[in-house]
Amino acid sequence: MPMKVSDMIRNAWKAYTRAAGETVRFLLVEGCLTLICLAPLLFLNSGELAPCAWAVIPLWILIMLPARMNAALAMRNALAGGKLGNRQLVETEGYARKLSCGLKRAAFLLLWGAPLIFMAIVFRIHFSGDVDSFTVLKQIMQLGGGDLMTGILYLLLMLAGAVIVFLIGLAFHSGARHGFAQGDVSLVRGHHGRIMGAWLIALLSILPMLIAVAAVILRYLPAIQDLNGLMRKTVQLPDTKGTLLILGAGALLTLPLLPLRSLISAACVEGLKD
Repeated sequence: MPMKVSDMIRNAWKAYTRAAGETVRFLLVEGCLTLICLAPLLFLNSGELAPCAWAVIPLWILIMLPARMNAALAMRNALAGGKLGNRQLVETEGYARKLSCGLKRAAFLLLWGAPLIFMAIVFRIHFSGDVDSFTVLKQIMQLGGGDLMTGILYLLLMLAGAVIVFLIGLAFHSGARHGFAQGDVSLVRGHHGRIMGAWLIALLSILPMLIAVAAVILRYLPAIQDLNGLMRKTVQLPDTKGTLLILGAGALLTLPLLPLRSLISAACVEGLKD
């Protein structure tokens, strides 16, 4: 019988809280690897060197994809009573196998993200560049059959649909790397419903960030509901600094809980062995 949800959460919590120093070490290593991969984005501040920012893609593929497999191995070790912040986080043994597994999951996620990518391309074509705001509003009105708010609603629904499809893909494949850590990626086959359920439960660990995003949406909602006033500048958008502070606070409170989110998925896949 698969592991109970309560047991799954309990095991993940024990691995997360067993040694605070190990959890901090895990966060530091993962954070450093992430910053290394994102470092080329600094070139965006330089006009001539801006194309160098594309180096993010090969760095992410070559470093982060295998690193995620290493993190899954470290989580397996922690769930078995070992350390979370161990040398497995930077282990290079079996690099090709880890990279191959990561590339396969990335390819699957690209398929799940195809609607979102398509929307981004269409948005860039129609609503960016030299297109003025009145032309943009006219196009949105046409989408809504002559009503601006209806057009915006349709846009939001399409965006929400594309995002939901991508999130389903993330949840569907969230157990793959933990199956790899258990020595058998096929371990997750036939159990995707349970794995997706564990992924949803794990979202509770990023509750501070979700609350921050909801607070930001509520801040901007009155202005969005009065687009005519926004265009005539009789309605002002909320202070950007305040929005960034809210999001920053949410991210800061969520950051220490990120290992717990992944540990819940790892505990779920570990329970499938039985």
